[in-house]
Amino acid sequence: MARLFSLLLCLYVLCLSGCGTTGQENSDTGPLLPLPVAGAVHDPDNDAFMKAVAGYIAQKGGPAQSRYEFTRIDLDGDGRREGLLLLKSPHGVWCGVDGCRMAIFRAYDDDFALLSEVTPVRGPLTVSESRTHGWRDLIVRVSGRMDLETRDAFLRFDGRTYPASPLRQPALYASSALPGVRIFP
Repeated sequence: MARLFSLLLCLYVLCLSGCGTTGQENSDTGPLLPLPVAGAVHDPDNDAFMKAVAGYIAQKGGPAQSRYEFTRIDLDGDGRREGLLLLKSPHGVWCGVDGCRMAIFRAYDDDFALLSEVTPVRGPLTVSESRTHGWRDLIVRVSGRMDLETRDAFLRFDGRTYPASPLRQPALYASSALPGVRIFP
């Protein structure tokens, strides 16, 4: 019994000695600790995005069973992935003959806020490597209208939002050659 007590006492002393300093002390501040990573941000999770989507659909009067596609990608280079939502059905609520509604949500540490609504939009959409006012340019398909030829259009951030409609935006005829991420195929 005494031997077991001695063994436990030795283990206790060894454990306590592991809690001591490593010799890297600064007399003014105590032990040195790792510095926080500069620019570290919290990227909100998909549950937070789904909550924002449900709130958006309810606010717009859409049915809770609305169908949509979404993706998360960092548009402004802050380390948080924004949310892009392309609504698909019911068609009469979210879409017309020339495309559907897309909503862009800005990501914050724990939630999302609506940044832009763009309509009409058809896939595919490309999130370009090029930037305007620090935000990635978007390339969307314009088609389905008799008065406009089918083309891709640039959506450039104006410092506050993306354009509400791609119909009057500059045409881009060689978008497949531009570097970027293709979504909503």
